[in-house]
Amino acid sequence: MRKIFTIAVVIALVAAFTAPAMAETKFSFNGAYRVRGFMLSNPSLQGDQAAAKATSSTPAIPVTGEGASQSWMDMRFRMESTFTVSDRLSVVTRFDALDNKRYGDPDTVGTKDNIDFDRAYMVINSDFGVFTLGRQSAGAYGTLFVDSETEGDRVRFDTTMDKWMFSVIYEKLSEGDASAPTDVMTDSDFDYYYAAATYTAEDLSAGLLAGYGADKSGSDILAYVPAAGNLAWDSTEIMFNPFVTAAFGDFGVSAEAELLFGKYREYDRDVYNASVKLADAARKAAGLGPLPDVDYDAYAWNVEGTWASGPFGAEIGYAWVKGEDNYFDDKYESVGGVGDDWGKAFILTNTDSGFEGSLGGHGGAAAAGAVAGNLASGSTAAENGMKMFYLGGSYSPLANLKVSALFANSKAESPGYIGYRTGTVPGKTRSFASDHGSEYDLTINWDIYDNLNYTFIAAFLDAGDYWQFGNPYRELENTWAFWQQIQLSF
Repeated sequence: MRKIFTIAVVIALVAAFTAPAMAETKFSFNGAYRVRGFMLSNPSLQGDQAAAKATSSTPAIPVTGEGASQSWMDMRFRMESTFTVSDRLSVVTRFDALDNKRYGDPDTVGTKDNIDFDRAYMVINSDFGVFTLGRQSAGAYGTLFVDSETEGDRVRFDTTMDKWMFSVIYEKLSEGDASAPTDVMTDSDFDYYYAAATYTAEDLSAGLLAGYGADKSGSDILAYVPAAGNLAWDSTEIMFNPFVTAAFGDFGVSAEAELLFGKYREYDRDVYNASVKLADAARKAAGLGPLPDVDYDAYAWNVEGTWASGPFGAEIGYAWVKGEDNYFDDKYESVGGVGDDWGKAFILTNTDSGFEGSLGGHGGAAAAGAVAGNLASGSTAAENGMKMFYLGGSYSPLANLKVSALFANSKAESPGYIGYRTGTVPGKTRSFASDHGSEYDLTINWDIYDNLNYTFIAAFLDAGDYWQFGNPYRELENTWAFWQQIQLSF
């Protein structure tokens, strides 16, 4: 009892002494709570399958029933807080609580899914610009094309001149010298440096983001044992990301591109020469030349036109994302997918759909060495790139209600091959087909109240033969989805 009383007195004294200082700090916040419902019909795309015998280039397929469907609900509470110390100084934080916790799942206390602080940074307004230091937004610039917004540990400086903003950013992506005994490699870091110039006017926005990445996270091997796959390398990435958006009365146009150059893998042929020789020998046995250094040669672009008049709207666009289809040559040609934020086609590209890690996840994917998922990021399909045409229209019968429809057709830019991710040499196996399929989406967006929004999406994918992953005897089934979300913002 005395301990509790002592703690209470200490807290009271601290509050009394700090109250005057605390009173000068202003606090503001905003955020949202959402509930989502998912219904996915057979995201694996597996159809009713009769047994198929193995051929010289395809594995056997056992009798397989149609893939399972899925339905669930989840939730998330997100809040961003700003502590304003003065006109020049502030601290911003953001956390998620119950992030994607499904209805009916056990309590998440003690895990990052319960409460996860993902951003915390200070803002310093100087006479010549704004400094932002800490864990803050990263991975997004220009339009949503090839964006995957996340959090990054950054030091950023922005300054404005009339309608121009000039930015310089340093970001630490990996630290190799943080804690003994494992993280003791001083130079094994991944650092990225950015510079941007962005112009913003009433009917025109344009800009260029340039970046240079120095990745030495794979340059040292702490406990080195010579082996064909135990290789050390450096990577240097040069990135250019231009964009433009413009409005001309009822019409609008936007365009964005991303270009990657530099060294994807530059192997250490001195310290780790024994592994390089073993890799050369393995490649020679497979009919390949010596292990080459690998250059980046990747790019993506998107052009979109829009029209809006009264309650009606329309859009038409084309997206082209270069893909990687050969791990054994001297080029790496993928930007990693169309990005997590673009989400133009709900099933094929949206990472809130439930298909981002499951599309095409039948047994034939693993047999071909492919990773399931849609075209956003992290999957074989995303790495193989895409060529997508899309056409959409919308109608708003009420000021707070909008109904939209979209058609999209997509093909792989560089289809992979059986064994693509498992080390099989290309040319000795069957390549994937290119057709991702055609998608049809219907979206209803309803602002029930000023701070309460409801969204409903119905989507159907007429699946193409790309998802057979190189086996023409694999039976596919089309997929569809119903998705809804209600979100209260504050």
